[in-house]
Amino acid sequence: MEKGNTNTRRSFLKTGAATLVGSALFDALPVQASGHQSKPIKVGLVGCGGRGTGAAFEALRASQSVRIVAMGDVFEDMINSSLAKLTAQFKDRVDVPAKRKFVGLDAYAKVIAECDVVLLATPPPFRPAHFAEAVRANKHVFMEKPLAVDVPGYHQIQEIGKLAEQRKLNVVVGLQTRYATRYNALMEKIREGMLGDVVSLDVYYNVGAPKIRARQPGQTELEYQLRNWRYFNWLWGGQLAGQAIHQIDAMNWLMNDFPIAATGIGGRQSFFGPNQGETFDHQYVEYTYPNGVKMHVQCRNMDNCTVRMGFYIRGTKGYADERCRIYDLSNKLLWRFRDSDEAVGATQLEQNVFFNAIANGPYINNTDYGARSTMTTIMGRMATHSGQDITLEDALSSKTLLVPEALSWDMRMPNAPDESGNYEIIIPGKTQVL
Repeated sequence: MEKGNTNTRRSFLKTGAATLVGSALFDALPVQASGHQSKPIKVGLVGCGGRGTGAAFEALRASQSVRIVAMGDVFEDMINSSLAKLTAQFKDRVDVPAKRKFVGLDAYAKVIAECDVVLLATPPPFRPAHFAEAVRANKHVFMEKPLAVDVPGYHQIQEIGKLAEQRKLNVVVGLQTRYATRYNALMEKIREGMLGDVVSLDVYYNVGAPKIRARQPGQTELEYQLRNWRYFNWLWGGQLAGQAIHQIDAMNWLMNDFPIAATGIGGRQSFFGPNQGETFDHQYVEYTYPNGVKMHVQCRNMDNCTVRMGFYIRGTKGYADERCRIYDLSNKLLWRFRDSDEAVGATQLEQNVFFNAIANGPYINNTDYGARSTMTTIMGRMATHSGQDITLEDALSSKTLLVPEALSWDMRMPNAPDESGNYEIIIPGKTQVL
């Protein structure tokens, strides 16, 4: 199988360690790293939920030059809530009057027109279109993970990323593990040989169910789904993409490679009825890397169950975990990262790097590995939804679109509930994914 996938793998993995940017080069950057810059950096926020608001706070902390000048969301209440939080702490550097608060499905383009830098933090199906608009308008981009929910979206992201590189537009992706001081230290120890050869990887993202926002009188189906986007495959991409991608990307970073095959199982045990859409509430995927190493990923969105988010790396000499501890085969602790050595959190560090690159260089573009780790999650979802073994070669040829080609508030959704109010649930063995 590996021989048959050689060309696909080479086209998928065009670059090596040079594309994997962690915090090692930037640990010395302080908060407000580019604060000496006198020219204001006009920043726009697209997607004003919790993660978008968090990214805006981190941008403001990264540089005294940052000014939040425009905000957009499909819901006005989300803009107002986010703006109130930002203004309360950064009143002098948040200037978003009514004329620069944009509401609706086309709000993103209006925000992009007003700024130098855009933070893209909507649900992921909109990322390719928003990224394309930003790069066409010559804006620097921070964009949250995942970068797409289907294969056509993945290809679009990669093409836009190439254009961003041609134009030297800085792009940072919200896979912050690669920027964390502790994880860079762990990766360095592993690459120095403390674990020996890596022989297996385990990833965990077992957490509770997403919040449900109740249906409101007069609400259209599109609005309900957008308010509850983590319960719909076209809006979230499933738990592999929406949550476990952080740990999956960390393992891809460690391996300096990406899986070429996936097989898995999944379904719904605790999600039930029309309020919880049609996503799976649990899934397991076995991925295979080109060198034969397996990565085992387990995800669960169930309340009242054990919570674990992390990973376990086994080598020929020992093992390591997400708490940045390395043990030998007799369970003796060999090394651990000291919390006191991490002065700045990973999400803040990535914004420090981003705004420092804009102001001073060096140029940075995370699109490639962000897209490839996104593709890893898409391939895993294909495996769990179909019940079939999926190769990277097969997955990359998929033309299946999860995202409707055009959206309007009163449209009939392709995944609209049936007469009983329930959604059609994917059944492995019957669902076609390619």
